[in-house]
Amino acid sequence: MALPLPWEEETCVYTGNSSTPRGERGSCYHFAMSGKSYQVIFEHFTSLLPKILVNGTVFARMSPGQKSSLIEEFQKLNYYVGMCGDGANDCGALKVAHAGISLSEQEASVASPFTSKTANIKCVPHLIREGRAALVSSFGVFKYLTMYGIIQFISALLLYWQLQLFGNYQYLVQDVAITLMVCLTMSSTHAYPKLAPYRPAGQLLSPPLLLSIFLNSCFSCIVQISAFLYVKQQPWYCEVYQYSECFLANQSNFSTTMSLERNWTGNATLIPGSILSFETTTLWPITTINYIAVAFIFSKGKPFRKPIYTNYIFSLLLLAALGLTIFILFSDFQVIYRGMELIPTVTSWRVLILVVTLTQFCVTFFVEDAILQNHELWLLIKREFGFYSKSQYRTWQKKLAEDSTWPPTNRTDYSGDGKNGFYINRGYESHEQIPERKLKLGSQPTEQHFWTRL
Repeated sequence: MALPLPWEEETCVYTGNSSTPRGERGSCYHFAMSGKSYQVIFEHFTSLLPKILVNGTVFARMSPGQKSSLIEEFQKLNYYVGMCGDGANDCGALKVAHAGISLSEQEASVASPFTSKTANIKCVPHLIREGRAALVSSFGVFKYLTMYGIIQFISALLLYWQLQLFGNYQYLVQDVAITLMVCLTMSSTHAYPKLAPYRPAGQLLSPPLLLSIFLNSCFSCIVQISAFLYVKQQPWYCEVYQYSECFLANQSNFSTTMSLERNWTGNATLIPGSILSFETTTLWPITTINYIAVAFIFSKGKPFRKPIYTNYIFSLLLLAALGLTIFILFSDFQVIYRGMELIPTVTSWRVLILVVTLTQFCVTFFVEDAILQNHELWLLIKREFGFYSKSQYRTWQKKLAEDSTWPPTNRTDYSGDGKNGFYINRGYESHEQIPERKLKLGSQPTEQHFWTRL
């Protein structure tokens, strides 16, 4: 028995210009179907199901099982599916969906991960905004912690080359006063009130995220190596322990009232047993300000989060950390230099350090904001190099946009058609799951009927 595809129960509505050629209309039409129609297509015309779903808009009068089946079919097309429901008959679909929202506090709220206090779908845009903001914040914290480790690794590697290292209080300021506070408050920025027309990167291995870490690492490496080598070229530079007399002779060039102590051998020391060097004194403010800069850059607001200044605690902590670092850099107090295990330098060198770090911040901010986070630029790059989404629904949309015979508004197909065959979706069913009766039926020629339904 041949089963007709009930196009008479469906509505195919064109929303574009009627003068547009059929092959160029793309997605200018929408399908609406009931549960009975969906069941017929699901059982007997499975090859048509993906074509209808990619432009399906209204699915009404469906049973609980059909709702769950519909969501699973959308998920097979690589859609991320959300479901709103308020009754016990929606529990199955709410559990199957990626994001289930219960519109009541009754049975549906038990099966869904989200429950709305208002019994309407106004909560859906709010949930999307919050989810995107949480995703961007998580990636921001991940990038910051990654850059924190890379920046500290570069500086430690350079110092170990000279058999030197940062002091305990230097590490304490960087780890506790900056990094710990940043990680605790960086993700507190609220979602942007307007829903963006596109979503953020959903994978840690996405090109924008990897390029962001790579370029920031390159900038930090260039600045630190340049500072490490350039400080050795200064006329007042000397290695403190091996050339102590040189250090004493040049002490008058430093803008500080700090006095050195001589031990019993006559060598000059600031704090006995500590590792002091001009390299450490140069690299510590550069790396510390770099930590603050990347924390600010990775806390970008619009289009997924509110501006950074709306996160009051985080903004105040960044300003306080920056102010403390600049104060230590330009202070001439003996107790500070003793405690932080730093060597006083000439004022012009301190100003140069500050200028270099601010220049690095400006370059990094421009690259991150104008290039790596530029959605239009990435779309242009994808088009130029031919990169397209591998999602199933994108593939079907492209095929249907080029198919001049779709949608079939002037014909009736039968499940036993000789030419069209018994519709079998090879992507969803295996040969073991297809009964031999269906395969034989698909190979038998039958009469084909075409007549107007719409």
